[in-house]
Amino acid sequence: MPVVVADRISGAGTAAADRLVRMFARFIAIGYVCYLLLVFGEVIGQADLTAAWWTPVAVTLIFGSSAAFGFSASWSGAHRMKQFAAANAILYLVALALWFPAWNGSVVPQDHTLWFSSFPGLASFAAAVAWRPPWAFLHMVCAILLAQGADHTVRDAPFVQNLLPDVAFGLVFCTVFLAAAVVGLGTGRTLDETVAATHAEVAATAALEARNRERERFAALVHDRVMSTLLAAARRAPDESVVPQAARALAELDNLRRRGDDDEMMAAHVAVSRLRTAAVEADEEVAVSSCISPGDEKALFPAQPVRVIAAALGEAVRNSVRHAGPDATRSVVIDAGPGSLDVRVVDDGCGFDPDVVAQNRLGVSVSIRARMNQLPGGTADVRTVPGAGTMVSLSWREETT
Repeated sequence: MPVVVADRISGAGTAAADRLVRMFARFIAIGYVCYLLLVFGEVIGQADLTAAWWTPVAVTLIFGSSAAFGFSASWSGAHRMKQFAAANAILYLVALALWFPAWNGSVVPQDHTLWFSSFPGLASFAAAVAWRPPWAFLHMVCAILLAQGADHTVRDAPFVQNLLPDVAFGLVFCTVFLAAAVVGLGTGRTLDETVAATHAEVAATAALEARNRERERFAALVHDRVMSTLLAAARRAPDESVVPQAARALAELDNLRRRGDDDEMMAAHVAVSRLRTAAVEADEEVAVSSCISPGDEKALFPAQPVRVIAAALGEAVRNSVRHAGPDATRSVVIDAGPGSLDVRVVDDGCGFDPDVVAQNRLGVSVSIRARMNQLPGGTADVRTVPGAGTMVSLSWREETT
């Protein structure tokens, strides 16, 4: 079966927040492009208000950093994108601060505004991506004060005339949109935290349920052994059959009393039998094959990895039954060796695209991957490609100290 796509569900811990950061990066970059087109004439026309160096430096700092921020959404991780966002937010303030020493004293009519004062809130959006909300709002206040200060410095009117209303309007106008951006980014982080907490809770619940089912299974086996022994004794069966049977029952009872399930050791053929049973219980028609290398028949396995792999194996087979398609065939291969267990569940069904699996689908991420990741020495790998089937690999290696 061709396998070309590996499951990447394990990277979903910050998926929602990362997607929002990428969306904001593209939105902010597009916003800067739109503003550049709108104010390009003013950029050229107001170049004679400052020293010759300021306009190209300011355009490079403001629009160059925004372009880098936008492009980072296509190839960078969230941490690097936040660094580009911080650079854009800081360089906007640097460009505004440099305007004051670069100003040559020229003035403009009272109704004119400087081109960079049209979008201070956009730079604060980048600050919201990079920093915590208080710092983003502080950036917005600084940007508006610098922009309006420059505006009223260059106007042919008293400096204080209309300064306070313009600053107040800028603060109110930008705060509305900046608050929406902060809430949106916070929602992404909250969603990721909720999904992570849900996965952990479901994984713990699934492990507890699996443990309880295994305890019930042991209790049923012991019950059957004890009852059959008592029944044989009541029927006055020959001693040669009752005595060994009673000895085995007492041994199991004593073992259960002295050690918990996780401390129990089982032979290789018993471990394979448990895994085979878990697969067949999920699908009676599944083909199960096992391999115990010659000389490894006496290998012993702790109950915990066998129990966990059996639970994950059952879920993998059930997922295949539900989603692989009615015509799909399944097979399970079990390989047991000293200190290692390997199980592969393979089907030739319709497969799937891991990138489009909804985060609320917990079968693979929790019942298989998270369950195996919680097992010391356990790993899980899900490989699939749409139209060419799926392979789930479950492995356990005994950890050496």
